[in-house]
Amino acid sequence: MGYFVKEADLERDKQIMISLLEKNRTRDDTDYSKRYDWIYLNNPFGKATAWIIWDDARNIPVGFTGAFPRPVFVHGREFVTWNCGDFSIDKKYRTLGVAVKLRKEAKIAVDSGKIPFLYAHPNKRMEVIHLRVGHKKISQMVRYALPLKIDRYLKEKLSPTWLASMLALPVDMVQKYRFLLKKSSSAQGKFNERVRCTPEHEQLFEKMKEQFPIVGSRSCQYLQWKFSDHPNFHYKQYDYFEQGQLHGSLIFMQRNGVINIIDLLTDNLQKYAASLLLTFITDVYRNRSASSLSFILQEHNPLIPIMKQIGFKRRDDATSSVIAYANPQLQPEIAPVVLNGANWFMTVGDRDA
Repeated sequence: MGYFVKEADLERDKQIMISLLEKNRTRDDTDYSKRYDWIYLNNPFGKATAWIIWDDARNIPVGFTGAFPRPVFVHGREFVTWNCGDFSIDKKYRTLGVAVKLRKEAKIAVDSGKIPFLYAHPNKRMEVIHLRVGHKKISQMVRYALPLKIDRYLKEKLSPTWLASMLALPVDMVQKYRFLLKKSSSAQGKFNERVRCTPEHEQLFEKMKEQFPIVGSRSCQYLQWKFSDHPNFHYKQYDYFEQGQLHGSLIFMQRNGVINIIDLLTDNLQKYAASLLLTFITDVYRNRSASSLSFILQEHNPLIPIMKQIGFKRRDDATSSVIAYANPQLQPEIAPVVLNGANWFMTVGDRDA
């Protein structure tokens, strides 16, 4: 039995790829047809590239993968690279040979000079495929969580529930006032029910390009497309001010009592990140009903030591690696930088969505 890979025609092959996603993904909160138009056709930085693998004997599509253009800044220099995702193969065809044959296509594009480098966030099973074709694992995504209330936990352990609530109340009050006492008196925050971007937000990202060796675009054009225009998920925003000036912004989602932080912008991470997070936490206590905060980010992210000081704890349930590939012969200056995970400022917001 043979297989061949062919680059997809994004318009003609749209339904093939949507069907493969619907058959091989378990999400119940995603309309893949709407998502397809958004991520494959309407990306402001260019249309996606996709490849379909076919069963030659039966002439049927059995899998595909996509690559999405993303501006990434390396030492302040902009490169439009690929964020790889949507690797989907029908169950009966999930052999190493089929997966490797399909996965090679993105690497070929780098080796031919079509794009400067790529990155991806595969799960453990797919990580093996990336490594087999010559991509490099540069890091791991990790999740940090901060409990805000313990009543939910106690209700799972104790009966009746009123007893759990009564026992949790003093502990939750101490936790709340611990954060209120730490908050800067000159700091203020504002919730936005949708992500909005102003010239002041654009300036935050301009400063981020100076702070980190590698950072993916967080320009207004990107934020608008990625978060405001997303067809399936409703992202919210929290802006942080010191003496009336914007110094940070959080993008988050809230679901089932958990606030999931998706991304963070700040013009000075060491100066403002701790205060931004503390101000956000205190305003969550005042304005939101949430049991905990959660943030998935790359294990080398300089935010992590700051989060640990505040009280965030690592949880061992984030499921993706960070993979990258650059060709040292074609990109001798940037390849060593790209292939060192410690150089990246990366959050879960940098994944394909």
